[in-house]
Amino acid sequence: MDFSMFKNLLTKYDSFIITSHVKPDGDALGSVLALTMALKKYGKKVLPIINDEVPKKYRFLPRCGDVRPFIPEVDKAEVMICLDSGDPERLEFKRDLRDICQLVVNIDHHRTNSMYGDMNLVDDSYSSVGEMVYFLLKALDISIDYDIAVCLYTSIITDTGSVKYSNTTPSCLRILAELVELGVKPEVISREVFEKKSLESVMLLKEVLGTLRVCEDGKLAYMTVTKNMMKTTGAKEEDIDGFINYAREIEGVEVAIIFKEQENLKVKVGLRANEWVDVSKIAEEFGGGGHARAAGCTIEGPMHKVQELVLASIKKYLKEGFR
Repeated sequence: MDFSMFKNLLTKYDSFIITSHVKPDGDALGSVLALTMALKKYGKKVLPIINDEVPKKYRFLPRCGDVRPFIPEVDKAEVMICLDSGDPERLEFKRDLRDICQLVVNIDHHRTNSMYGDMNLVDDSYSSVGEMVYFLLKALDISIDYDIAVCLYTSIITDTGSVKYSNTTPSCLRILAELVELGVKPEVISREVFEKKSLESVMLLKEVLGTLRVCEDGKLAYMTVTKNMMKTTGAKEEDIDGFINYAREIEGVEVAIIFKEQENLKVKVGLRANEWVDVSKIAEEFGGGGHARAAGCTIEGPMHKVQELVLASIKKYLKEGFR
């Protein structure tokens, strides 16, 4: 992808909002922070805004304390750069983005992106938006210092599952090597992102594993998280991160699902595949999206009805050999 067109923005505009989706993961936060620090190096006025709390596990990231929710009476900019968000609704500004800025730039690596920006830099061949930001900084001739390197490294290892997923490419591995040469310590970031667990998370996992079901000759596995489980264990949304892998890693499983009960009679559905099912197409059926092997959606209805709908769709794909 040619990022050189972005240079014109820096010539023409001085103020920027950098944002990403609610319930931010490492790619969202890492890329927002990296681009924020880089544009400040370029002499620009930059606000990093995410309309949600920064999860505890990512609070080690440099300058993460600068990230805050949108303040309508205060926050305006000439350009809003939206990272890692397939549609504007996931940003939760609760207003038209162009009431806040003159120009919307959409940078993403999800195939299901709705192309909502005035400038759309969308390419699903990248492992992460962190990788895209890396090449953007190279195009702008902005040097990558240690703090930016930590953020970019976190972005890439989060979305590649610590370089275990199918989106791990030679390109992103070369970038990770360069970032390590800049001082990033892989063992430190891996511990922060993948190994540290709150007691509440472990207690919740105990409950959720009790709901594990395997069907379709072992090809489909799913788990359920209820509001009552969250209440009794004191867990937060971020404590669920990674639970779906317990279902995905079962030998013979092709598709794993986690159903998470939300407020207002909604269920958040996380989908993962191992080899050949394109779960982004399943998510799209229900108004969601994502990648071929990792996707999600939110569906209205009681848990049992949502499970019936989603399981029926996946069973159909498994039966028909959908590719």
